[in-house]
Amino acid sequence: MSGALILVQSFRGDPGRNVPLLWTERLGVKPATDLWRRFGRSIWWQAWSQDGDPFLILQGSTLPDEIKGLQRQQVGSLEVFASDALHRQQLLQRLNSHQASHPLVAPESLFGSCFQALGEGPGVFWSADALATLSGTLAPLLQQGREGCVQLQLQSDQLLWKGVIGRRPLSSVTQRRSVLSSGFVDADSDAMSSDQSLLRIDGQRLDLILGTLLSRQIIQAPLEEHYGISAAMRSKIADLPFAMRLQSRAGGAYKAGLQLQLPLSGQRQQWISILDAVSDRLRTRGFEQRPPGADASAPETRILFYRSDDAKQNILGGWEIIQGQKMAVLSIGLGAEPASQSFLGPQLARPAPALRITGAPERLKELGLLGGRWPQPVQRATILKMSINPLIGSGARPSWWRFSGSLTLKPAS
Repeated sequence: MSGALILVQSFRGDPGRNVPLLWTERLGVKPATDLWRRFGRSIWWQAWSQDGDPFLILQGSTLPDEIKGLQRQQVGSLEVFASDALHRQQLLQRLNSHQASHPLVAPESLFGSCFQALGEGPGVFWSADALATLSGTLAPLLQQGREGCVQLQLQSDQLLWKGVIGRRPLSSVTQRRSVLSSGFVDADSDAMSSDQSLLRIDGQRLDLILGTLLSRQIIQAPLEEHYGISAAMRSKIADLPFAMRLQSRAGGAYKAGLQLQLPLSGQRQQWISILDAVSDRLRTRGFEQRPPGADASAPETRILFYRSDDAKQNILGGWEIIQGQKMAVLSIGLGAEPASQSFLGPQLARPAPALRITGAPERLKELGLLGGRWPQPVQRATILKMSINPLIGSGARPSWWRFSGSLTLKPAS
């Protein structure tokens, strides 16, 4: 069924908990209650196709004979329950169209091990369509995880996960199942360091989050035309390690400000040329540069901008070149002043995760900065931590990554 579904989540039954709402909606209140009590710790699944309501999937052997007359469809040893006749028919059409184009899944493949894991414990499989639906406007930043499969474990107040993500369909990977067999390890990342911190991202290459944007012609053309950022320079920028943080703001024009830092080793003159072009462009768009002498303690390399029609001269962004002992760092501020101290250092130390993210989803949601249709546990989590590392044997430019992390969950009120 994997070709007909965009997201599958597996759950372990627990008679001590309330009957899941999906069960009562698909089976009826009394049949669902009776079956749930007898279900024990068996595995069941919730799944979505391209559109419509979720499907309930159960092992056919667990169903009593009296559950009849529902919108159910047998697929192998599984029974699939749809919300209505239309969704059942749509599922049948997708199953028929995908059956010929999808060969049998080899159990020893990563694809096979993913679905084996979904049959043994809690986990999630998703495709690019599912990620786009969940993440909304954040989707262009998440392209390294377009497709994926992770196992889940609830431990005290933390939801832990481990698995594999990538840009291509899971079925295209030839890695063996051992990649999913290691134990759960919390992501290597600190908690949020201050009350203003909303999100922190550190990476070994900038294209891990901006690669999709930088590859689009609609982005490339103005970068080259207005700022002189050629294809060769874009490639250099894409390969740079980076550190990025989003921090809340008590006042000013924006709820939060973004700070980004990049090393300038070997490219300083090119960057100065680009920044001069940015300055010229901003002035033609109604921005003014704060005079160099406005802040006696600020270095000459600190450039700040505000709207020319703003009497309060609220700083909306800028940059500063921080002179370090080993290298210069370009510090950029968007919606806020650039950081005057380098926070890039930890990501330059090896070994470090290829990408490491720490965030405060609940606070992002409160500020209206968490777009998409993320599940409630994500929206209510106080701390998010995750890291990715290249899948062994995936080459210098990996398409697939080991993925681990945790959510610190807030107790339901």
